[in-house]
Amino acid sequence: MFKSFQEIIEHLKGVGKTPIVVVGEDRDAVEAVFDAYKIGIGVGIFIGSKEKFDKIFEEFEDKGFIKDVIDSKDDEEKCKIAVETVKNEGILLKGSVKTATLLKAVLNKDWGLRTDRIITSVAAFESNYEGREKIILLSDGGVLIRPDIDTLVKEIDNAVFVANKLGNPMPKVALLCAVEVVNPDMPETLNAAMLRKMWERGQIKGCIVDGPLALDNALSVYAKEKKGIVSDVAGDADILITPDIVSGNILGKAVEYIGGKPLAVTVVGASRPIMIPSRADKAESKLRSIALTILISK
Repeated sequence: MFKSFQEIIEHLKGVGKTPIVVVGEDRDAVEAVFDAYKIGIGVGIFIGSKEKFDKIFEEFEDKGFIKDVIDSKDDEEKCKIAVETVKNEGILLKGSVKTATLLKAVLNKDWGLRTDRIITSVAAFESNYEGREKIILLSDGGVLIRPDIDTLVKEIDNAVFVANKLGNPMPKVALLCAVEVVNPDMPETLNAAMLRKMWERGQIKGCIVDGPLALDNALSVYAKEKKGIVSDVAGDADILITPDIVSGNILGKAVEYIGGKPLAVTVVGASRPIMIPSRADKAESKLRSIALTILISK
């Protein structure tokens, strides 16, 4: 089981250079591709203003990481070209274009990357909390606004898929809420309880599910024992499922900006691998996203 992104990168060094299709002129995305090239796992196909990309490329002495540049000025056109390009090879990394614009292209019924699966965002970060070194997954802070029960089941399935690729055959899934008890005034706790029951009856497979659980109970053995919680998930969760995009987005950014843990973000459910990091994410986070996405695409 991979416990760090460095382990993932070392593992990927032997699989060759994956084309990384960058849509939109973003310096940190270019730097991430350059870093992927230097460590031997990627090369870049850049879609956007050639003039703007060329100016960014001036900062890098070694231009070997540039496989191709496709000139385009309009964001919608850039996204369409990127989708068509990634159908043939590589993985797709959002640069300066807006998430909504890229997702519109990805979900286009005629030429997009739709499948019969739902598309969800899965973030990953390293944790050594209470001495347990692992990579924890978080979903969904980027795509699903307010998922219902059926969508949450599919969201869990997508996160479990990523956990399996990380070498975890039976991940522990915590359904996050503000409290660890069912409260009729808090609908997310009712959803969590229903999902737990669905898991008990075999409707959710390949993982261990429990909830509602507050964040401290999900991650801390101390909090679990202090509150007298009996659970196979509490204190050692591998996957954190938030009730909506607001809580998922805030938690992910808190991990990164307050906790100092760079996030990797990948998208699961499309016909080709996609990364939709925040435009504010630094090159280190985008490199981790690249490594994670290459890993799950193999």
